Amino acid sequence: MGQNSTSVAYSFGQMGSAYSDVAQTIIPPQNHVIVAIQFLDDNTPTIMEPERLDTAGPNFPYIASGANTDLDADSNDFNANGVVTLDLTDNAGSNINPVVLSGGANAKVKPGQFVLLVNDTAETDGDPLITLDGQTPAPVYHGPNARGVKVKSVDGANITLERHLTNGSPAFEGLSPDSQSLIFLDEYHGAGGIIADGQVYPKGITIYGRWTAFRPSASGVICYFGK
Repeated sequence: MGQNSTSVAYSFGQMGSAYSDVAQTIIPPQNHVIVAIQFLDDNTPTIMEPERLDTAGPNFPYIASGANTDLDADSNDFNANGVVTLDLTDNAGSNINPVVLSGGANAKVKPGQFVLLVNDTAETDGDPLITLDGQTPAPVYHGPNARGVKVKSVDGANITLERHLTNGSPAFEGLSPDSQSLIFLDEYHGAGGIIADGQVYPKGITIYGRWTAFRPSASGVICYFGK
């Protein structure tokens, strides 16, 4: 008898699967994605296309030929550059608030998002890597040690920021942008990951996510499908 539990179906592959030991792209059935990949031997995939849900879904490891680019030019295929990364206009002086986006804001920038001030040279392969500026510490979202800087309001190119307050925290003093960008974080998009080109996945492991296409190298894999 069929099992109608989604969790059981994912665990036991009741929504289908595919095997391959050649360098051929696996595409899931209509209205499905690849939810797990089991490596039967050491494997170096060349394509891992995550399901891109933009502002409404998480990201997963990403591989695509020629995919390396500046953070502010990437379309958030994976957990690298938030929901969007935008360059700041350099300003003389320090403690500036609001800050000015050199190209203006877009629909992805919203109040409540946390921000990270980073070098505008960072690229998605980690060369150059992201350098976090101490003016926007890595967020702690909840609890007594909560911290971080987030968007208070958006007015065209002007972004007013505020501190994610904890008890006794001082008011936010502003930023001092110098050839830097802001990574905007939301509940679905973080920062710090890099493209997974050239990564060897060892025999015996299974990874989980949501991919729309996968191409292994010439060794055995099983891809499991889910909704």
